[in-house]
Amino acid sequence: MLDVLIYSEHSSNRFQYVLDWIFKGVSSFQITHDVDLAIKYTGPIIFYSNKYIRQDALQIPDSGYLWRRKSEPLLPDLALVTFPLNNLDVDIFSFIYYSLARCEEYNKNDLDAWGRFKAENSVAFKNNYLQIPYVDLVKVRLFDFLKEKWPSFMVPLPIYKRQISYDIDVAWAYLYRSLPRHFYGICRDVLRRDFSSIYHRWQVLTGNEVDPYFTFSRLLTTHAALGDQPIFFWLMGNKSKLDRAVGLKSKAFKQLIRDVSSKYNIGLHPSMKSGLSFGWLQKEYNFLCSLAEKKIIHSRQHYLLLNMPDTYHNLLKIGVENDYSMGYASQCGFRAGTCFPFLWFDEQSDVCTNLTIHPFQAMDVTFWVYGENTSEGILATLENIENQCKSVGGTFTFIAHNSSFSGPGTWKAWEEIYFTFLKNTNI
Repeated sequence: MLDVLIYSEHSSNRFQYVLDWIFKGVSSFQITHDVDLAIKYTGPIIFYSNKYIRQDALQIPDSGYLWRRKSEPLLPDLALVTFPLNNLDVDIFSFIYYSLARCEEYNKNDLDAWGRFKAENSVAFKNNYLQIPYVDLVKVRLFDFLKEKWPSFMVPLPIYKRQISYDIDVAWAYLYRSLPRHFYGICRDVLRRDFSSIYHRWQVLTGNEVDPYFTFSRLLTTHAALGDQPIFFWLMGNKSKLDRAVGLKSKAFKQLIRDVSSKYNIGLHPSMKSGLSFGWLQKEYNFLCSLAEKKIIHSRQHYLLLNMPDTYHNLLKIGVENDYSMGYASQCGFRAGTCFPFLWFDEQSDVCTNLTIHPFQAMDVTFWVYGENTSEGILATLENIENQCKSVGGTFTFIAHNSSFSGPGTWKAWEEIYFTFLKNTNI
């Protein structure tokens, strides 16, 4: 692998972060401010400057965005990429930083009902490239330009992966609930004229049926046959209207955690309430560690609620090393523009942290709550997203819920669609 020389009049932690992400596992690189050295260098060279010094070098214009003490929530016009990317006449380095560091999400205005940054407010959605790994494609295009000028510049081909993950918000639909909660549930079902739910509740409580949300046996059997490695995220909160985990202190729940964690990775699913109190987050984390009898290093936010930068600051404080919340509930696609794990850059502190972000691209609830709900449409969308990940050798990460396959409040057709998708590794 040839060393790549990058000439720039300036330097910053942001610039270093972008170059580290681009060239990791591909090539070593060096930044220089020495014009004479840049002129004499015979290997692959990039001029990140508005001055044209060498005609035979790659030239990327400098919008000035990476040198600002505090980045703006708006991307400079000079750094706004359009696809297909036919040339390098825009500041792709600032574009990559803006996307990975999620600079636009520091804008606290116009959040959704849950307090989340809206997909519809993102630059990617507004410019119609949310459905493609736009940052990965920019990197691939940069490598293409380097290879065109320096044919000996070789890029290792990444290996595509599929990562299935589960959010366990409620392990049981009917079991381990208090009498008041049973009464409320029955009243709700009566008002909805959902007498089937009342019947199944009684059957489960009397031991004649398996609880419909308790789908773990089938899930574990399926993944064992597939030979893949799903991750399970466990909600440890039940102290608010949106945090409804049940049976947390039961022997059955403790055994379930240990059974699953003995085979696969598990992580914390921090409650909505934990976002308001670091003490609650710490308590939930410690509780899961005690149940699993191991240190927990994975996490995904309940309702995907990310509050930049506080959420990530708090996860780092409790010892989490990997977060899987980077995606949208209302849209499939590439929230940060990549399907590769990447380190979180703390925009507020201007440092690259050791928290690894694992973006996801699709979730079951997105289909049957927010949008497409036909079998053909869903499978076509999944195929398109997965093919996008394959095209860059990234990881297609999907979120499912144990409670989505059957039971109250679910879409009956989803079970067949999901297991078709799960077992079709060539989709």
